[in-house]
Amino acid sequence: MAFDAEVPNPEHRWEHSGARFAAGSDARLSALVSDVVTIERQIACLQARRATALSAMSDLAEHRAEGVSARAQEHELITRDIAAELGAALRVSDRVVQGHLADASTLVHDFPRTHAALEAGRITMGHARVIVHAGCVIEDPDRHDAFETSAVAIAESTSAGRMRARLSRDAEAARTDSIDDRHRKARDGRYVTVQDGDDGMSEIHACVPTVIAHGIADRLHALSLRTKRRRSSDPDEAPDHRTVQQISADVFCDLLLTTDPATAGDALASIRAQVQVTIPSAVLTGQSEPGAELVGVGPIDPETARSLAALAPGWDRLFIHPTTKNVLAVDRYRPTAGQRRILRVRDEHCRFPGCRYPATRSDADHTIDAAHGGPTAISNLGHFCRRHHTLKHHTRWKADNLPGGLIRWTSPLGVTYTDKPPRTVVFTAPEAECPF
Repeated sequence: MAFDAEVPNPEHRWEHSGARFAAGSDARLSALVSDVVTIERQIACLQARRATALSAMSDLAEHRAEGVSARAQEHELITRDIAAELGAALRVSDRVVQGHLADASTLVHDFPRTHAALEAGRITMGHARVIVHAGCVIEDPDRHDAFETSAVAIAESTSAGRMRARLSRDAEAARTDSIDDRHRKARDGRYVTVQDGDDGMSEIHACVPTVIAHGIADRLHALSLRTKRRRSSDPDEAPDHRTVQQISADVFCDLLLTTDPATAGDALASIRAQVQVTIPSAVLTGQSEPGAELVGVGPIDPETARSLAALAPGWDRLFIHPTTKNVLAVDRYRPTAGQRRILRVRDEHCRFPGCRYPATRSDADHTIDAAHGGPTAISNLGHFCRRHHTLKHHTRWKADNLPGGLIRWTSPLGVTYTDKPPRTVVFTAPEAECPF
């Protein structure tokens, strides 16, 4: 019995040790949670201060506009001028900055309670965005104030995701305009955009009326099922291993590019749009797989590159400096506007710092105005989107061409930014025989 009494209970010892470990771990976790909560409050405070500064910049633009004509275009140029100054300093697109200026002004001036709660760290920027998005459509001032007071109280006790549906209902109930008027106004904002992804894929986003959107989806689904059934039931047809989703995507492309839903899903042969593709000779001949690129977007697979090459009515041949990789010249069998081709290859996109607007849709502009004696030469030309073309001509921003395709911008504050031409053509196998 004495021997048994001296033997410790291993299970009891494990439970006791685990309790001590759990207590220490909980204390550590509690401290970490407290730290993160404190940091989040500090971040919210900084975001509120950032909104205050951006709103002040927006106010400065409005103040400057008071001394000019009432034309909306001139007011817009003043805002662009300020957005470009900040965007260049932050290395951010000035279009994005201009959007931030407008958002900050709305938060600070139209939602002061929300801004104050953010600055105090009682809500997050996610809560603030939900409140602003839901409440900005309420036109009646009294209803707007009542909505914001209620929304801030809700935000202080729940997540941004959970409050979104409730605030949408509250805002809808507070609106004074009819759904017919709102729909007519919303229709004016319809658009189609392309968002580039990875591995040579992109997403097309279309904002269209709801009835039309569901009609499009229903037709795609019906055509996809019809195609699937026909291919499956016809013994003379090769088996179709595509899913309904894949067939829907193929039919979508075929309808837009050919106006006739093909069954093979080969929309590539129907492309009639203007795109700029760089394909090293080794990729064309099959000696190399990587290297083909859709200019301004990114790499494309070699099979697509070779298909485009087979279908293209003509190709530019590029002569590349062996060291700097700068484009020296472009020639073509059929004479075209050679300078424009060189500029498109050199620039790829608008040459304002941070802008990615494609060169194919930008203006080939003289940096030294032709009216002031500027030559029409590569050394005096650059692609500028219409936004930055206008900015250069109608504000105090200046652009100068430097050797090597560099373009130096000087802001109204005297700060300079040098934009380098992107390095787009790299031949990985220079010893390969040129197929041209």
